[in-house]
Amino acid sequence: MKRSFMVGLTFLFIAVLVMPVISAAGPVKLTYCYWGSPAEDRVLKEAFKNFEAAHPGITVEPMYIPGDITGTEYAAKIKALSQAGELPDLGYFRPDHFGSWATAGLFMNLSPLIQKEKLEKAVLPQVWLKVKNKVYGSYSAAECQVLFYNKDVLQKAGVPLPPTDYRKGWSWNQFVEYCKKITTDRNGKHPGESGFDPGKITCYGVSYQLWHAMLLPAIWSNNGDFISPDGKQFKLDRPESVEVLQKLADLINKDHVFAYTNPSSTSGAGLPAPPVMLANGQLGFYVTGQWELLDLAKMNFPLGIGALPIFKKPAQMYVSGASVIFKSTKHPKEAWELHKWMMNPDKTLDLYTSGLWLPTKASWYTNPADLKKWTDNPVHPAGFKEAVLDSMQIARVHMEVKVKNFPRIWGEAVAPELDLVWSGQKTAAEAMKAAKKRVLSLKLLQGNY
Repeated sequence: MKRSFMVGLTFLFIAVLVMPVISAAGPVKLTYCYWGSPAEDRVLKEAFKNFEAAHPGITVEPMYIPGDITGTEYAAKIKALSQAGELPDLGYFRPDHFGSWATAGLFMNLSPLIQKEKLEKAVLPQVWLKVKNKVYGSYSAAECQVLFYNKDVLQKAGVPLPPTDYRKGWSWNQFVEYCKKITTDRNGKHPGESGFDPGKITCYGVSYQLWHAMLLPAIWSNNGDFISPDGKQFKLDRPESVEVLQKLADLINKDHVFAYTNPSSTSGAGLPAPPVMLANGQLGFYVTGQWELLDLAKMNFPLGIGALPIFKKPAQMYVSGASVIFKSTKHPKEAWELHKWMMNPDKTLDLYTSGLWLPTKASWYTNPADLKKWTDNPVHPAGFKEAVLDSMQIARVHMEVKVKNFPRIWGEAVAPELDLVWSGQKTAAEAMKAAKKRVLSLKLLQGNY
């Protein structure tokens, strides 16, 4: 009996020693934060379930934070979580706040993991987000600017379908002339014709998204820029940049081909949203982000896609939300596995087949088998590869991820002045001179992170 007691005591002692090991290797819960549409929310939650199935012992708790297009709601929520010491393990992050948070040491340094697993060239060269030569995150997707159009509207106006090769897009002047042919008032008159009534337009030539990312390709195409590469010079007041901004404003106020709702007047009042106008035959072209393909492809009209118009050279921008692992995570190894999982388009295929995202994985742009996985469907129009995917070879990263104070430069100085340009109250030259003066007075040009 004494021997039995000693054996039992020995097993109990061993169990006590082993207990902490079992606890340390026990279940892990990761919290993943993100924004997005209901469709994106659904696909991500499905990806989390698949990750859990492939990684027994790890569960993922979604933290879905719907926000506005500028991301102010999302950014405010993450800031509040940080102040409360309740940051998630990983997830999406606003690109225009990435540099300041990375510099503050709030993100995990991914460089050693990327080097160890030889992942540098597995993705597009723009994907890894660096501060002082260390990777602190990645772009969640690849996104760019696209020229969408309604085939029926163009054909009715006698306008040829635009080229799909991004290197052979129409000149800006050609584009404007075609927009004039499409634009029609209620009496069938076009801009420039006697009797044309710009207040009674029934079909417009174009609608153009006018926030900062959407301005960059045209500005770069004309050899202009927003801010110098070192983040220390304001360049929207330079002639190359001013010319583009003025020509965009001319589409509204001079050429009368732009379906623009002017918040300071009744001009354009009551116009439907551009996607609705495009589908209804009230609009010829729509220049916007590639992600709008998600909704446009669901509308019942002959959707086409073409190369962006060119000023002096083809240009494209790369923009996306960022994905990061917060340094405060208690599970860095597991968080890295989930981060990689979410970067793998095979694991979140619906985000790509639906038209919402472009993949970050390099082979999905060139390998026929990979291309077929996500573009061989009715969602992606003919010419999608030539006009969109191939243009990513020249895509420049949006400076918002590295330029200090970018949200303030745009929000406090540039955007208010551009509103006056779009409404015709100022010329682009006058407005950008004023914007530069404000940027300098506020001492916002502090270089890069």
